[in-house]
Formats: sequence, structure tokens, C-alpha cells
Amino acid sequence: MKEIKPLTQLGRTPEQGRIRLGVKDKGKGFPKSLETFRFTSPDKKAIEEIAEIYGGSVNSWKPPRSKQDQWEVITQASEIRVFLPPHSIDVWYEAWSAGGCQRRCDGENVEIPMVTPDGMDLDSVPCLCSNEDSMLCSPVTRLRVVLPEIKFGGVWRLESNGWNAANEIPGMAGMLGELQAIGLAECTLSLEKRSKVSAGQTRHFVVPRLSMNSSADKILEGQGMASALEDPSPPAPVLELAEPDSVVDAEVVEEGWDTPPAGIAVKRNPNPPPKYVPADG
Repeated sequence: MKEIKPLTQLGRTPEQGRIRLGVKDKGKGFPKSLETFRFTSPDKKAIEEIAEIYGGSVNSWKPPRSKQDQWEVITQASEIRVFLPPHSIDVWYEAWSAGGCQRRCDGENVEIPMVTPDGMDLDSVPCLCSNEDSMLCSPVTRLRVVLPEIKFGGVWRLESNGWNAANEIPGMAGMLGELQAIGLAECTLSLEKRSKVSAGQTRHFVVPRLSMNSSADKILEGQGMASALEDPSPPAPVLELAEPDSVVDAEVVEEGWDTPPAGIAVKRNPNPPPKYVPADG
């Protein structure tokens, strides 16, 4: 039998949509990074309002393996105004497969799905990567924000699968939380283009960043705060067993395959994974 949570741990703000850093390349079939924000949501009105403010065309969109139609817009903005609610950031080590999330770990203990007589359940064991001396998991940073200029229907979630976001976003959010009382912090969410040279190969990627226009003195005086909110108890972490989107919003978007498709010229990747990259890459 699954653990029964206290009523005080139930309840969470609904998710109105997603803020994405990449899009699937229709020609090549794999994800590529964007220099501007992409929004997706089943709320067409919200997507239309985003397009009016930040530019872009509204199009219908269906997530992979989903029956629910949604809407998307690739904006012209690499910087947007957001409110940062309490408990807005989660960082985990995770391992995903086609069947969903297989590991979610805090660096010490990992939750893994197990088959029980009552169906699928979660079991907590010591970190498997540490015990196996092999790093299978990758850091996943989830940031939840409120878009103050859009009709309110919940939070908008951004995910980044990279070390830069995992190190920088929680630190910045923690500093803002210490400077302000509990409430909605008014921030700027932006995309920063970066590059890294490794083994003679240059990789270009984008990193999401949080910042504020107010100085530390003004923040302490109460400026930069949208409004005071009651500080709810943080929701217990939940391991999602559903299948993820096939397009991963990664901080570094690699173009390549472990098993290359037929008809495409490839070469071995000097810095796998993936094992193969386009021959003209």
C-alpha cells in the first residue's frame, strides 16, 4: 500500500504551461536549441496574449504520446518579466528512459519505480550512481514562474538539463529569497548564449538566468516584491512515471544519434554521447 500523505502536504499550484528552450527539427528529427523563448500550453488565450506581448505566431501543437491538443508560440524575446513564487525551484539528479523517469536522486538517496502486488510504487534506496561508481543521472533544474502580464491560470514551468543552470539558478533564487520577505519576487528570466571548446570542438548552447533590476538596498526596502503571499508547505517530491516529451529542453542540445537513421551521412562523435553526429556538423 502506498504511503498516505497528511492533508497538510496536499495541494499545489496548477501548471498553466511550459517555457521551452528548444524545438524539434522537422527536417533532421532531433531537438535544437533556440535563442528566444518558446511557450506551450493547452490555454490558447494565454498563448495568444504571450504572442501579442513578445511576438511570434500562434500554432497548434500536440505533445508526443499525448491526446491533448495544445498551442505554442516561438517568441522574439530572449528576456521576459516574471514573478518568482515561494518554492519555485527543484534540482534533482534524474535518469530517463522511453518508459519514463527511472531514477530521481538528491545525491544521497534515490527513488526508483518498483512493481508491487498493488501496482507501480516507489522505493527509496542509497544513490545508485555512487554505489555503481558510474554517473548515469544528469542534473535537472525545474523553475516555476508566474507571467504577470498574462491571464493567471497557474505557474509556467521551465526545465534545463545542464550543470550551469543547476548551479546558478538555485543560488540566485536563494539569494533573492534571503533579501526579500516571503512573497512573489519580481525578476527577469533571460537566455544567455554561451560556447565551450572541448577536444577541439566548439559547442554553442543557451543557459536560462534569473536577475532583478533593483539594487540590493532597494530589494531590502521592499522594492522588487510583487505582493506578499502566505508561505505554504512545500509539496513532497513526486517521481513522475509518465513518459516524457520526446523533445528534451536541454541546456546543451546535441545533434546526433546513438543509432543513426538510414539515409543520413554521419561521422563518429569525438565527445560522445551521442555516438554519431551529422557528417556536415
